[in-house]
Amino acid sequence: MDPSGAKLLILMYHYVRDAELSRFPRIRGMSTDDFRSQIKALKQEYEIASIESALSFLSGGFRPRRDMCLLTFDDGLKDHYSNVLPVLVEMRTPGLFFLITSCIEEKRIAAVHKNHLLMAELQFNGLRQEVMKALSEQCPEIDTAVGFDEARRSYRWDSPEVAVFKYIVNFRAPASARDEILETLFARYLGDERDFASDLYMTWPEAREMQSLGMLIGGHSHNHVALATLDHEGQRSDVRMCAELLKSRLQSQELWPFSYPYGKRNTFNRSAVAALMSLGFGCAFSTEVGTNAVGEDLFCLRRIDPKDLHQSNIFLTKTGCL
Repeated sequence: MDPSGAKLLILMYHYVRDAELSRFPRIRGMSTDDFRSQIKALKQEYEIASIESALSFLSGGFRPRRDMCLLTFDDGLKDHYSNVLPVLVEMRTPGLFFLITSCIEEKRIAAVHKNHLLMAELQFNGLRQEVMKALSEQCPEIDTAVGFDEARRSYRWDSPEVAVFKYIVNFRAPASARDEILETLFARYLGDERDFASDLYMTWPEAREMQSLGMLIGGHSHNHVALATLDHEGQRSDVRMCAELLKSRLQSQELWPFSYPYGKRNTFNRSAVAALMSLGFGCAFSTEVGTNAVGEDLFCLRRIDPKDLHQSNIFLTKTGCL
C-alpha cells in the first residue's frame, strides 16, 4: 500500500452535449460549459493522470504529491470528438476514450443507445408499453418481477420505474428478442439506423485524430453485450474482433485498455479477463463505484460518475457548477 494514502479517482463520462440544441433534449448529459468548468475545477484539486502515470501509481512505482484523477469516456460518441476533445486540447488534459467497434465499423447502434433514443422520442411510458407488450408476446417466460434494490445497482441515477425497465431490457430479456424489438421500434419511429449511427458515433479518422492530439483509445467490446452472459468462445470472439479493429484502424499504442459493457461485477468474469489479457489488453475498467489505491486489480478498476463528485466527500465543489 502507498504510505502516503494517495488515491486514484477515475471519472466516467457518457453524453457531453448541449441537449437543448439537439434533436433529443430529453437525453441527459453534461453540458459543454459544465464539462469545461468541471475540468478546470478538477485540475485545481487533483493531479490529472495519464494512463501511464495512473498504472505506475497503482503498481507502486510512482508516488504523487496529491490524489490523482483519470478521465474516461465510454461508447465512442460523436460528442467526445466534437465537444470533449476541444476542451481537453485547450486545457492540455489527457483523456481515455472507449469505442464500441461494431458501432463505428458497421454503422450499428448499440441496444443501450436505441433504448435512450426511443425513450427520448416516445417518452418513457410510451416506450415501456411497447417493449413490455412485445416481450410478453415473444418471451412470456421472462421473469419481470425486478425490485428497485436490484435494478439500482446498475441504474443509480434513474427513477425506480426507469431503472427497473432498463434492467429488464438489458439483463432479463434474451438478447436476440430485445434486439429484434428495439430494431423494429427504431425503424418505425426513428428511421434508418446507419444514418443515426453516423451522427451518434465518431469515425475511425476522427479517432485517429484524437490519438494524434494526445488522447488514448481503448476497447468497449465489439457488440456491447455483458461479457458474463457469453460462453468462453463468445467472449473471446467479441473481444478479438474489438482488438483487431482497434489495431488495424488506429495508430499503434503501447497500451490498449478496455471498458466492460455495463461494467458491474456480475457482468464480467475470470473467463472474460483471461480473454482480454490473451488478446493484448493491459487493464480494464468497471462501473463499480469507488476510488483506487496501490495494489488494485488492474482488470477491475473502479470508477465514479461525475454526478458523484458533489454528493460525497471525494470532491468539494467550489465552482457551484457540478
